[in-house]
Amino acid sequence: MKNISELLNIVRAGAGVVLEAEGLTADDVLPLARAASEAKVTLTVRGALHWRTHDLVTIAKAGGGQVVYE
Repeated sequence: MKNISELLNIVRAGAGVVLEAEGLTADDVLPLARAASEAKVTLTVRGALHWRTHDLVTIAKAGGGQVVYE
């Protein structure tokens, strides 16, 4: 698996990413959501629906409509 820094570079380059949330925190995903919003690509986050609602909303807002939860 790529680390967060590598994923940020990929998203910033314009690639959408499907991310498995296992082992990650909401704080790990937040910068990826921001980058997805800026690059206008989709960030799909799988397995994060057990996170706090507040965290999911914060990530969604940072993603500007580019975040999908599965």
